[in-house]
Amino acid sequence: MNLIQNLQTNKITIRNIVVAVIASAMFTFCSNPNQVDQSKADQSLFLGLLAGQAQELNRDFILNGQWNEFTGNGTTSNTILTVSGKSGSKGLLLSDSSGFGGFSSCSILEKFENNAGYYITQNPINNGACFTGDTNKGKYFKVVFFKNTDKANSYWYCNLNASASKNSIEEAEAVEDNAVRTSPGSSGCGSFSWSRIEKR
Repeated sequence: MNLIQNLQTNKITIRNIVVAVIASAMFTFCSNPNQVDQSKADQSLFLGLLAGQAQELNRDFILNGQWNEFTGNGTTSNTILTVSGKSGSKGLLLSDSSGFGGFSSCSILEKFENNAGYYITQNPINNGACFTGDTNKGKYFKVVFFKNTDKANSYWYCNLNASASKNSIEEAEAVEDNAVRTSPGSSGCGSFSWSRIEKR
């Protein structure tokens, strides 16, 4: 019986201590002349929300959406590129062309690094990249990209190993980035120009 009475007494004592600590903290906060004013608190909250939103957006692939695709400095787009990717899951790239004999393709977006400016794709294993005669079924490629500073909502991209497909994501990631970014409209992606995409 004494044990139960002691526990009940201790519960009351602990509850009293907790209430006293909370009351003391509230009194100290309310009477503190150095406390942050409401506008500063609101500003800090706003900045925190923006940071959280930016972090969430960074989970999305920066190239998500539909793009008109051009070859180098070309002014005529004959391809629509559709991209969809979110960190932690596989995405998709679809290329729908009215040029090149109506050539279209598809690939799986395996991984992307927005800050580092590259992504890894895989041609689908069974049917390849959605065109007849794909000899790279299940193979991986590393593509680098960077913002086109001459036009808003535009990027340059280059497939680093277009003619040397890899057997794994790790092999593709290890492909050396030897692309030259000084004149992407005319050269720098191997012996070719870079491809340019502009938001539709």
